[in-house]
Amino acid sequence: MSRKEKLPKKKKSFIRRLFKWTGFTLLFLLIAIILIPIIFKDEIKEMVLKEVSKSLKADVTIKDFDLTFLSTFPNVTIQLYDTKVTGRTEFKGVELASVKTIEAHVGLWDVIGGDEIEIDEVHISDAKFDVRVDPDGKANYDIVIPTEDRPVEDQEPSKFKLSLQEYSLKNIEIVYDDQASDMYANIQNLNHTGSGDLTADIIDFETSTQMDELTFEMEGLSYLSKVKTDADVNLLMEFKEDDSKFTLKENSFKLNHFNMSLDGFYQMLKDHDQMDLKLNTKEISFKDLLSLVPSFYQSGYESMVAKGDLKMNGEVKGRLDEKNLPGWDFGLNVKKAMIQYAGLGSISNITVDAGSKFAGGSNLDKMTLDVTKFHSEFVGNLIDANLKLRNPMTDPLIDSKLKAKVNLATIGKVMPLAEGESYKGKLNADVALNGRMSSIEKEQYEKFNAKGLIELFDFLYKSKDLNEDVNVKDLTFRFSPQNLSLEKMHASMGKSDFAMDGTIDNYLGYLFGTKKEDQLLKGAFNFNSNNLDLDQIMGVSSSSTAAADPASAEPAPVDPNAEPLLIPENVDFNLNTNVQKLHYNGIDIHNMKGNVNVKEEVASLNGLTMNTMGGTVGLHGSYSSKDHNKPAIDLGYKLKEIDIQEITSHFLTIGKLAPVAKYAKGKFSSDLNMKGDLTKALEPIYNSLSGDGDFFTNMVTVSGFEPLKKLGDALSMDKISNQTFKDVKAFFSFKDGKMSLKKPLKIKLSGIDTEVTGSTAFTQEIDYKMVMQVPKTMIPGGIIKAAESGIAKVNGISPKLNIGSIPDIIPVNALVGGTVTKPVIKTDFKEALLKATGNLKDNLKEKGKELVDKAKDSVKTLVKDKVDEVKKDLVAEKNKILADAQKEADKVKAEAKKAGDQIRAEADKQCTAAMDEAGGNIVKKKLAEGTCKELKKKADNSANKLDQEAQTKADNIMKKAQEKADALK
Repeated sequence: MSRKEKLPKKKKSFIRRLFKWTGFTLLFLLIAIILIPIIFKDEIKEMVLKEVSKSLKADVTIKDFDLTFLSTFPNVTIQLYDTKVTGRTEFKGVELASVKTIEAHVGLWDVIGGDEIEIDEVHISDAKFDVRVDPDGKANYDIVIPTEDRPVEDQEPSKFKLSLQEYSLKNIEIVYDDQASDMYANIQNLNHTGSGDLTADIIDFETSTQMDELTFEMEGLSYLSKVKTDADVNLLMEFKEDDSKFTLKENSFKLNHFNMSLDGFYQMLKDHDQMDLKLNTKEISFKDLLSLVPSFYQSGYESMVAKGDLKMNGEVKGRLDEKNLPGWDFGLNVKKAMIQYAGLGSISNITVDAGSKFAGGSNLDKMTLDVTKFHSEFVGNLIDANLKLRNPMTDPLIDSKLKAKVNLATIGKVMPLAEGESYKGKLNADVALNGRMSSIEKEQYEKFNAKGLIELFDFLYKSKDLNEDVNVKDLTFRFSPQNLSLEKMHASMGKSDFAMDGTIDNYLGYLFGTKKEDQLLKGAFNFNSNNLDLDQIMGVSSSSTAAADPASAEPAPVDPNAEPLLIPENVDFNLNTNVQKLHYNGIDIHNMKGNVNVKEEVASLNGLTMNTMGGTVGLHGSYSSKDHNKPAIDLGYKLKEIDIQEITSHFLTIGKLAPVAKYAKGKFSSDLNMKGDLTKALEPIYNSLSGDGDFFTNMVTVSGFEPLKKLGDALSMDKISNQTFKDVKAFFSFKDGKMSLKKPLKIKLSGIDTEVTGSTAFTQEIDYKMVMQVPKTMIPGGIIKAAESGIAKVNGISPKLNIGSIPDIIPVNALVGGTVTKPVIKTDFKEALLKATGNLKDNLKEKGKELVDKAKDSVKTLVKDKVDEVKKDLVAEKNKILADAQKEADKVKAEAKKAGDQIRAEADKQCTAAMDEAGGNIVKKKLAEGTCKELKKKADNSANKLDQEAQTKADNIMKKAQEKADALK
């Protein structure tokens, strides 16, 4: 065959080899894709947890962890599932973050090399963030430990490095509660993406944001309420050593239907910031603006017709540093506007001319605020107002007027109302304010013009959200420079009526004062009611307030997100109350009188008295919310002839302080003083409570109380289980989570003189000692007969011996431990009886040493034999119970160990088979090693789980056996 004829065969052989090695390469890559996550998964997880533990002062838990690059090849994807970050110290137990999924993309060779892992993408989905700042400025997100504060071994640089090119947030909920700055924000269903090379010095950064709801409040004012938000923002970010500049490129913001954009830049220089930002609202209409007003947007907005000329401008420009603020110019002008809902009348002649200006710099006193005109008309009603404010930082000049004449019944003629909602009545307002705050501060009231009044007549408001209609017969507020006077108010809700009058002083200083000390709002009010049914007003049914079984009553679940009742810091109010009849929480209260003072975040009760629960109650003390996260109480009461069952069923805290009250019937009197802290849901923090008090009752019966029942069983005296106590006087104190008797409590238990000392923990553990003087006549006949028979035998040793009989009173000690529902009783009843019958020394002193010794030995032997016999039987029975239980527990653990060994052996068998199959193939061997590692890990986990379950079961077996043995007397 010629050379030319052989050439095609060589070509065919080359193509075959090419396909062969291409196939091997693809196979190798496929094996690597499967193998690498298995080999490096645990190492990456350990690295993540190590970095977290050394750098954060918070508890981090990760339920599951995964590593793959099937969908992101050649990058590796790290996936964390159900990650939670929980605070320590001041924010202990608060979940800063709860994230369903965190996904990070890293380079393949970073994972294999392991020296440094660069993260170029992060994606977070289905997460909740609870961000809090307490009144002192401490934030729960401040959880990163500074490098210098870490142990030396943890100060090495992190192996993770952010080199983000892209990130995203999906289905995120954020709550931001900043109590130091009085700011609150709530974001529901946030979806956000960002992309750009964040490692570069010049970055084209593109973001897109959507929120279903955005709420923002500050200093008690609501700026945004559940606003749907969309924002696309493109930034040019330029980073230099002492200069970073952010320039807004194409961008748009949409708040409900309100569209706007921003032009300009923000620049961070070495010693100050510079900005020039301008609001662009050329395309918005009057109706778009109204979409930001909840009352319009949430009631038929789509079908609403709104017309009018609208101009809106906004600009912030200038320098920002520690002393200077940039200047601004904001303005809103609405003319010839109207609003009309389908089928309803119109709100017409709407005019708004408002704005604020500041040239910039450090002198905010040059800021101006003007509402030159605010006017609207509807169905014969009108509202007219204006406001001018100058020199707000030094000596505010206020010039404002308000006129309104509204027939409230016509509101439903121009605005759609909720189902079941209606208004009636007339509102008149004519108020004028003009002057400088300095005139008020100097009490030069003639230089400040403040006059006018607000009146409300025959007001009736109905709503399905209210349990009762609100009816205000008349209300008059009168304005003067000195105060705002509530001259009269007569109102009713359901069966309740109330009247109120009083004054509010320094209302102008509160609104416009420049110093904190000038902003104190003072007030004094009188509140009177013939009948006040708070249960009806709050919609509490009689069945929900009915007394439950005292023995099983438990507090209602506490809302973990509940907020405490906060007392304002800049008010000083006095409220004098006089309520003839009050119904609250199922309790009828009569003749409630007293004073409540609210000042500097503390509400104080002064001389508050009432008749209720069959007796009288006096309250004094205070509630403080200075620590917003942990309110405090310093309270006291004086109770006289109160029904025990009533107070226990309505106030479940009594069951913590005195568990026996649940099982008692009768009346009692008590004085108590108590200090302590409360949770945010106003539940007592029991370990913080301290105080003392006393308790007195003429007569009380107790039945079903387990410690008494167990005591009766221990003494073989059933009648002790149910008791009637007379003339009981107890003195107690409580501290560190327990209530203790300050002095021995003397009572009679079925005629037995008893002295009680000890304590009850708020967690229901009890620790009491009872010294009982038990009459011989109350000791069961069988026990007495056995003891007297022994004495007769001793006397039979010699006719000359005549040992005395059992004394009439035998002192017995009882120790009461365990818990209220599972008490443990220990007594020295038998020992006390033996001691009472065996003290023969004095009786035999004159009978001769031999007879005495013989008699003593005989009695001691007789008693000892009897005691030893009883003890021997008890010990034998207890030992048998414990031995049988130990056998059963050992058997359980042995069976678990055997099962675990079988699981591990099966894993070893499968591992050996995999390694044998791999042979000398390096790839197969590495794959087999990974398989072995997973098999053994799962086997160990399963075996350990069996051991733990068996140990728990064995412990329970021994615990029950010990309880059974301890119960033997």
